[in-house]
Amino acid sequence: MILDHYYVKDYHSKLPHIVKFSGGRSSGALLFSMLKNNMLNASRGDVIIFNNTSAEHSKTYDFVMECKKRCEEEYNIPFFLTEFQTFEDSKNSIYDRFQSYRLVNEKPYSEDNPNGYHHKGEVFEELISWQMYLPSLMSGRTCTKKMKMDVTYEFLNDWFSNQTYISRLGHYGNGSRIDKNILYKKHQKMGGKVPEYIYQNKKEYCLTRPTFRPEQNFQDYTKVDVGNKEIFINRKRVEFCSFIGFRADEPMRLEKMKKRIDSKLNDNIKVAYLRENNEHIYAPLVEYDIFQKDIKEYWDNQEWDLGLPYDGSLGNCVYCFMKGGNKLSKIDTITTDKSPENIDWWIEIEKKYQRDLIAEDRDIKTKEKNPFINFFGINGKISYEIIKNGANPEDLSNSLPCHCTD
Repeated sequence: MILDHYYVKDYHSKLPHIVKFSGGRSSGALLFSMLKNNMLNASRGDVIIFNNTSAEHSKTYDFVMECKKRCEEEYNIPFFLTEFQTFEDSKNSIYDRFQSYRLVNEKPYSEDNPNGYHHKGEVFEELISWQMYLPSLMSGRTCTKKMKMDVTYEFLNDWFSNQTYISRLGHYGNGSRIDKNILYKKHQKMGGKVPEYIYQNKKEYCLTRPTFRPEQNFQDYTKVDVGNKEIFINRKRVEFCSFIGFRADEPMRLEKMKKRIDSKLNDNIKVAYLRENNEHIYAPLVEYDIFQKDIKEYWDNQEWDLGLPYDGSLGNCVYCFMKGGNKLSKIDTITTDKSPENIDWWIEIEKKYQRDLIAEDRDIKTKEKNPFINFFGINGKISYEIIKNGANPEDLSNSLPCHCTD
């Protein structure tokens, strides 16, 4: 697969190039085609980012780490692994937790490797516990927003700062300073109606996470020398070009991005190019009419591959609700361990964090009088437990396909 150097505006060639790597075959094919065509340059500030949700398939992690190794050793382009994280600090004299991110290395988390990547759902549960509700077809993909989009932009703010590290975040106390009773009163003051015993149960996991994010040096998380970045600054802000692996046979994904940023494709050119503030977004696989069959042909000719089915059933978050009930019902449990590769993990998380409208004294307007809002919304016909036990196929068919990672 050959990609040419192309830009909507000539000065885009001077801007840092950011590859948002999802961990799938399409973004992998895009990444290595750009590398082989000399489209990335470390001295320009170019960087590759993978946002870990801790709910990926084990083969996805193997693939990501192999990509990182090859990018850095063979092409000298830095490749960073990031994770959503909360930290504890004071605001308006109340100690609470606030969102941020951390850098992680290419080995799994353990007591001996505290800076390793998480893969047992820890990051995903921290987000849910922090926000107090599930991402869902009703409340939106807060998982994508918080664990991927927000993390990427916060990382880039640090990356473009010309510092060699990301700063420490959080107070310097020994242990937590949060008063759970004060937090609950804050919840009530903001109009929350969750009973205190439910509130405290949902909040507990988040409150057990590390109270601070330590200072982290970029160089400790990449084999590439990152001390010579030359960032092109225009009008006192850093503009950059981002590259995403949307294919030509995925028009809905591009359309959703277009609607999200309230922009339009440039009608005068073929390039799939959008602009959001200081970000110039390119989708080269759309520009070059790359379809899934082309991606398969690309990987069939490589000495290594992802090793997962091409139907997307196991890609990214293994049991993501956005894959749709039909696809989820066909996934065989991958492991007996309590992890996102096992549907029992999703069942437990759903039961623990779903909203109970009766307990919250909310009106229930659905015909089924279902009192819960779970990953799949409020219709009550589908949940992870129902999927595991064999759901009515008609109920499954109304779920949405996955359009994540935008």
